[in-house]
Amino acid sequence: MAIVTHHTLLLRELRFAAPARVKVWKGAATLKSGGVAIELRAGESFTVPPFVRFSCLAHPRLAPGQARPAVWSLALEAHASPEMERAADASKPWTRKLAAAIFDDPAADWRAARVAGMWQVTPARLRAFLFAEGESLRALVREQRVARVLAQLARMDGAGGGFAEAGFASAAAMAQACQDVIGLPPEIAQRAIALLSPAPLQPAPEPLGDALRRPRYRPYF
Repeated sequence: MAIVTHHTLLLRELRFAAPARVKVWKGAATLKSGGVAIELRAGESFTVPPFVRFSCLAHPRLAPGQARPAVWSLALEAHASPEMERAADASKPWTRKLAAAIFDDPAADWRAARVAGMWQVTPARLRAFLFAEGESLRALVREQRVARVLAQLARMDGAGGGFAEAGFASAAAMAQACQDVIGLPPEIAQRAIALLSPAPLQPAPEPLGDALRRPRYRPYF
């Protein structure tokens, strides 16, 4: 499913260990990283290099007498080309390696003792590696679990899972993390949780007249 918004929506501090291809299907979007901004219109796409932090501001299209939603999708590439690797953030190799592992299995036990055992170092040494790169294990785990939720929600094939599969103890914890990490408002996060839930939604009955006035695109966001 793509991300659809009928209002301007800013998602901030996005970061993926793999190249992230953002494509705009309707409306427009602005990608920003540092002092660089990329404007995308309908039909255009841009691939953000691995582990580069960026924000995405989606703009619905305002036409006379009607507002058309912004529709965009996110796809992570399995392999980074040499050009992409040269553009990647190479200043945090340990953090990127760990972020990729967390993203692939967000529900796993990511406490320091287990990760240190995987890397065959002491927990203190693990924390030192991350500290030297300006990171902390707890914040990184939370960030990548939210990244996994967003990636599932923004995929065009509609694949998804519940909050437990993303590594959260409850729907409320997932909604709070989405708000804290990327700025997703709680009410919008609840819609995302419902869409990622394996149980189908049961829409409330509506009058026939209201059905004719529903937007063309389902307002996921």
